[in-house]
Amino acid sequence: MRLIIVIILLVLSQSANSYESERILANEQFVRGTELLKRESKEFDPKAGLKLLLESAKHKYQLAPFGLCVALSVTPEILDLKEAYSWCYVAEKIGDKFSALATKQGLKILETLEQNEGASSVNQAKEMGISKYRQ
Repeated sequence: MRLIIVIILLVLSQSANSYESERILANEQFVRGTELLKRESKEFDPKAGLKLLLESAKHKYQLAPFGLCVALSVTPEILDLKEAYSWCYVAEKIGDKFSALATKQGLKILETLEQNEGASSVNQAKEMGISKYRQ
């Protein structure tokens, strides 16, 4: 019986360590990704920065959706307004300190999409956001 309890505790401990490691990795990916997106940085590389932010989001790092919302809507090299809006939607729904800013940015993006590409693009962006949030 003691052996079973020890094994269970080891498994639970390993799971907790794995979760903590994943959280730290996601944080590091986010920080490094945002550094690569700074135009004034000597290492400016928007595509590499985007890749790191997407990895961070994949690990459910809380700040990643807002970072993607902004990066994809203001960085010409990786500009993708539909994708940007979808991340703004996720950031808005998370309900953290950036939710209000995500809502504002999302509305600007939808206005731009409406003017440049029409209502169908707005609808596509909204559907992408809902789908992404459900994941």
